[in-house]
Amino acid sequence: MFPSDIEPDDFELQAVMQALGAVQGRSILDLGCAKGRFVQALSMRGARMVGVDPAWSLLRAAAAHGSPLVQSSATSLPFASEVFDALVCVEVVEHIPDIDRAVAEMSRVLRPGGRAILIDKNPLGFGYHRFYPNWLYKRFLDREGKGSYPKGFPFREQWHSARSLRRRLQGHFSRVTVRYLDGRVRGKRRRLLAPLFRLVPPARPDLAWIAEKQGPGRG
Repeated sequence: MFPSDIEPDDFELQAVMQALGAVQGRSILDLGCAKGRFVQALSMRGARMVGVDPAWSLLRAAAAHGSPLVQSSATSLPFASEVFDALVCVEVVEHIPDIDRAVAEMSRVLRPGGRAILIDKNPLGFGYHRFYPNWLYKRFLDREGKGSYPKGFPFREQWHSARSLRRRLQGHFSRVTVRYLDGRVRGKRRRLLAPLFRLVPPARPDLAWIAEKQGPGRG
């Protein structure tokens, strides 16, 4: 479930680079870094990375990349306010029960003018698994206990819609934009679904929220 490396043409990495621009010399927090694939990829591009994850076993694997790592939850980050230039959070928000508190923490640790990018599944999209609507596939996972958590566990992954998470982010960031991503879909499925994705971008299977914190001197 948690790959250690990432390909240069990975659609999530491309979305991150497009949202953040040049990362050389910038201090960036990878929130929910797992085995550190984005820590490694952005470090190689000159960023000063810090990885955070609640799972010690994953952090041990990420340690091979050489960047500072911290064991912590997303809702109580052990950093001073306004210390990072940017924040990356890829396929993580679905695992956070108290998303409002986590969003507040993301904003708190970013410097004025900083930018966060959050990427996760689009419940209203198609193609995350074969040709199923994502919401239907998610319902199957929950019913069969085949998600990240065993059947009967008190928490299930929460796939946030573009609108619902944007509304939460707008409470802490001055500007929030949403992009719909279709890079997950390849091969024959991509050829068949591409016309739908072109005509109806919200049908794409993944979402990216780009949230900007109000810069200095603006009010």
